[in-house]
Amino acid sequence: MKKTVLFGIFLLATLGTYGQVTFVNQSDLIGNFPDTSECTVDMNGDNLDDYVRVSYSGIGIDYQQPDGTFQSVMYAMTIQNAPNWSIAAGDLDGNGYNDLVLGDTQRVSFLMANEDGTVFTEDTSHNEYIFSQRSTIADIDNDGDLDAFVCHDVDQSHPYQNDGEGNMTLDQTLIETIDLPGNYAAIWVDYDNDGDTDMYLTKCRGGSNPGDPERDNAMYTNNGDGTFTENAEEIGMKDNAQSWSTVFEDFDNDGDFDAFIVNHDFQNRLMENDGTGNYTDIIETSGINPTDLGAWENQAADFNNDGFVDIFSEMSKELYINNGDMTFTGMDLPFDEGAIADLNNDGFLDVVNDGQLWINEGNGNNWVKVILKGIDSNVNGIGARVEVYGSWGKQMREVRSGQGFSHMNSLSAHVGIGNSTEIDKITITWPSGTVDQLENPDINTLHEVEEGSSPLAINTHKLEGIVMYPNPTSGVLNFSKKGLENSPVQVVDLTGKMILNTTISSENTLNVEALNSGVYFVQIKVGQQKVNYKFVKK
Repeated sequence: MKKTVLFGIFLLATLGTYGQVTFVNQSDLIGNFPDTSECTVDMNGDNLDDYVRVSYSGIGIDYQQPDGTFQSVMYAMTIQNAPNWSIAAGDLDGNGYNDLVLGDTQRVSFLMANEDGTVFTEDTSHNEYIFSQRSTIADIDNDGDLDAFVCHDVDQSHPYQNDGEGNMTLDQTLIETIDLPGNYAAIWVDYDNDGDTDMYLTKCRGGSNPGDPERDNAMYTNNGDGTFTENAEEIGMKDNAQSWSTVFEDFDNDGDFDAFIVNHDFQNRLMENDGTGNYTDIIETSGINPTDLGAWENQAADFNNDGFVDIFSEMSKELYINNGDMTFTGMDLPFDEGAIADLNNDGFLDVVNDGQLWINEGNGNNWVKVILKGIDSNVNGIGARVEVYGSWGKQMREVRSGQGFSHMNSLSAHVGIGNSTEIDKITITWPSGTVDQLENPDINTLHEVEEGSSPLAINTHKLEGIVMYPNPTSGVLNFSKKGLENSPVQVVDLTGKMILNTTISSENTLNVEALNSGVYFVQIKVGQQKVNYKFVKK
């Protein structure tokens, strides 16, 4: 539902201190490029997000400059599979420059950047038929390189496995999804907080009746061993309402990801996570009209930097400002979709769509941005969790490639902190298990974090009455205290990297025989207290 833009400046009503959101149309700053799909991502490695448009005639990139202007470059070439529905970005071959996955109504192809990001080559070797919907990039098998997953409207979706060199192969064993059509939007998210990435599949099938399984949304929960189990019904996320796209964000800042689903019948859903990965629909009390149906696009971001994630969707109220208590206040915008990024490097999120550049004028709220450089994990840090701690408690973001229904947003993690003037710490948990922590980081700036550069310090913290033995051990650790059976336990190395995520056995033991020789920590949660035991594996 597109709206005619009548004014260059559009001002929203003020919601408390610094609650306003003001967008200015500054489309005169960017090039006039054709496009079938677009994204906002850093294409030249300078940590500034660029505006990328792909069409049959080539790639138009508006390279953001430090002074807020753009250098507009058209890379003229014939694109065989210009992306009709969606686009996703990530460094597939690890050369430091982002590549693109393109999907049209017939094929998928991969647009690869060369060693300095100035030449692009389209890999059109994938001849298998697919009516592409949402395309995504994620490290599905957690081997340190990025794979791709493309939704198929009329058949089983297509996962593409990376060989580590950027060569992509269709491989249905990478993640085995149900062999049914109607796959509209995938999103990768650790919804159950167990340290690995799950995938939620939003489904819609034209002509199907209520109750048809082709319409059932699906959650593919990562088992941590390279396999996935579909359990949407079990956790309350099996929506059958002709859904188009779903966003997962921690809307109430309680440490777990909630979800918002836009539907084309029944009603929209605001799903609250209870902290264990189980969901309840609370839209009736949210201030969002549950029967405002028919939206295609669906995104979320903190546009006013007040510390709470807002909803940006193709509903009659395009922007729903988060009030901080799982209620939202609807606002009108002169645009209803687009790719999201900070496109003038001022710490406030902007929107581009169909050649229109909407700059967020900002307010007095503070912010922080984090961009990741993976070493053991994928280069972009896609799948990493960023947690920002301060007087507000904790906020968290995940780095994702491909959200909503069609657009591709920034790969940097953006967090507003309201009127707070300091941050206690930023913790990054990488897909590899490595944990980095920045103490007292500066606000109102971008922090570039290389994996392993600021390892989390782990101190031994024992609990009276629990003895772990033998130490050193060659295979099995025993615990003296009864009642620990089946308790969650993690083993991390000296860098903070998680090596083992399991439970204590029914015999009150932990098998560490498979670990290499070295020094490790066992982390056990006893009641509300987490304790750490240092041990040596012989």
